[in-house]
Amino acid sequence: MIAPPTKEEILSTMKEAKPLLAFYDELSSEEKSKLYKQLCTLNLSEARQWFIDSEEQRSPSSAEDFRPIPRSHHFAQTELHEVVLDQLWNRGVDAIAKGEVCAIVLAGGQATRLGSSQPKGTIPLGINAAFGDSLLGIQAAKIALLQALAGERDHQTPGKIHWAVMTSPGTEEATREHVQMLAKHHGFDFDEQITIFSQDEIAAYDEKGEFLLGTKSSVVASPNGNGGLYSAISAQLPRLRAKGIKYFHVYCVDNILCKVADPHFIGFAISKEADVATKCVAKQQGELVGSVCLDHGKPRVVEYSELGAELAEQKTSDGKYLFSAGSIANHFFTMDFMDKVCSPSSRLPYHRAHKKIAFVDSNGDVIKPEKPNGIKLEQFIFDVFELSERFFIWEVTRNEEFSPLKNHQSVGVDCLSTCQKDLAYVNELWLNRAGATLNSSKRLFLKTMASYNGENLQELRHREINEQSIETDHVINKFFVNH
Repeated sequence: MIAPPTKEEILSTMKEAKPLLAFYDELSSEEKSKLYKQLCTLNLSEARQWFIDSEEQRSPSSAEDFRPIPRSHHFAQTELHEVVLDQLWNRGVDAIAKGEVCAIVLAGGQATRLGSSQPKGTIPLGINAAFGDSLLGIQAAKIALLQALAGERDHQTPGKIHWAVMTSPGTEEATREHVQMLAKHHGFDFDEQITIFSQDEIAAYDEKGEFLLGTKSSVVASPNGNGGLYSAISAQLPRLRAKGIKYFHVYCVDNILCKVADPHFIGFAISKEADVATKCVAKQQGELVGSVCLDHGKPRVVEYSELGAELAEQKTSDGKYLFSAGSIANHFFTMDFMDKVCSPSSRLPYHRAHKKIAFVDSNGDVIKPEKPNGIKLEQFIFDVFELSERFFIWEVTRNEEFSPLKNHQSVGVDCLSTCQKDLAYVNELWLNRAGATLNSSKRLFLKTMASYNGENLQELRHREINEQSIETDHVINKFFVNH
């Protein structure tokens, strides 16, 4: 084993690390090496400047600066004729068949709020709707299903959807193992079709901008926010471009209803020649999600607090909210746009979040504060919207496309039971549209591979679906999860 550097050797190239080496001489060789390795990844000299810059946030906008995205650039899926939707779907599937689509999942988060030490995308859902019984498992199945649908087209060699998985240092190993298992099951070529990359971590600060030790041998650090995507994926773009990728669908791992590489959304964006498009849902009363709107004429996501209660509650003549486009972190980007925003000259701002941060004090004791005592910085993925030249909104139905897993079961909202309920509701909706009759007191789940968007369920027309028929009728059984 190579001996770790001395404190003096570290400080000769990294003077900002001095307060973080307070207990260095007490550490074992292994602990010293671990700390040094972490220090080398944290870019402390620039992190100091990021803290200073983050204090100078954009000057607050006022009510006169905000406008809704014009109707010419805001389309609701439910308001479009079925013929038009079919055309958009076909356009999206064609792009998939040509191998032009990359789905990027933001999967850097741990499931600590859910009471688990696993990455959020890998925890068991208790549904078994897809191999792996996880959020990533459902998403892998949707990719496999879309590829099968695209393969039914008139193409000699149907393309594959490239799946790019953004992890963080704390989730990369477990996520990689899980995705490898999913790839093997679905017959994905792991090396060719899947890219796993890690977003950077950034050191946390006290209120004065000093770095903090979490233990005597580790710095308090956390992933740099979903906007860390751009710097993290920049090294992968030339390879993806060489593979023929033209379009990216970016989504968060925690949405159980996410339509991965959604052909409607991709077809819509392509048909509008959009460089950026974002999926939204109609905001509900009092909801605190960000609103997609124009600020000084440029697209942006504005938080409820900045929009203000008066504007947030303002309605149009038809009774809808004026600022109705609720952001659900689901985006389309072209390759050319990604190249632009991932270049070294394009730097996203850091935003401050005041947090309770446990730290080691000068005596070596761990202090667990009862109120916010420090600052974590993060970048926001939507801060690139203002650089778009052709920006569009694709509004979808909330109860069919948005159900995030964010909270512990005890919270009762955006938790595992609500995700299960919402998935069962979507399945029931599809079955009703297909002409099946659902007659069960228990929640029933379709296998993810049975249908992407309610298609291919015609065999269930006029059939009664209940627990007994799922067990005994082989025609019905092949569509459903049998608990």
